[in-house]
Amino acid sequence: MSTATGTEAQGAEAAAATDEGKQQQAQTFTQADVDRIVKDRVARVEAKFADYGDLKTQAEGAKTLEQRLADVEGELSTTKANALRTRIAAEYGVSTKPGEKGEPSDADLFLTGTDEATLTAQAQRLAGVAADRKQHGNVAPKEGATTTSSGPEQESREFVGDLFGSGDN
Repeated sequence: MSTATGTEAQGAEAAAATDEGKQQQAQTFTQADVDRIVKDRVARVEAKFADYGDLKTQAEGAKTLEQRLADVEGELSTTKANALRTRIAAEYGVSTKPGEKGEPSDADLFLTGTDEATLTAQAQRLAGVAADRKQHGNVAPKEGATTTSSGPEQESREFVGDLFGSGDN
């Protein structure tokens, strides 16, 4: 292929492209044509995403299922913790009955741990305090006893008694 022939071919192609460009520039659209073209394009896009509403509903349903699962797992852990607390309270004799005026039970007040080791330690300590109270009673050792003293304290008391007219001492 000679350079002259190649140049002529390129020139012919350029002329054809120019004529085609002029035809495209000369082509005009009416408002109805534009509306139809846009409507067709919108219909194609809507067809592509036709299942969007269904997918959105399914996603919302999945969130609901996830939330329900989380709620059930929370209830399960609470139930397990309450069962563990009740078992340990029964094992160590800690009261689980509410007080007379609706006060919380000893187990509710004092068994606050979340694992078995902590609950066991709390129950042992509470049971030990209760056993000590039963053994020794709730007694103040010198309550009600009168003490007699002699010495400077007694002399001060007598002086004050004489000064204010109380002669009991």
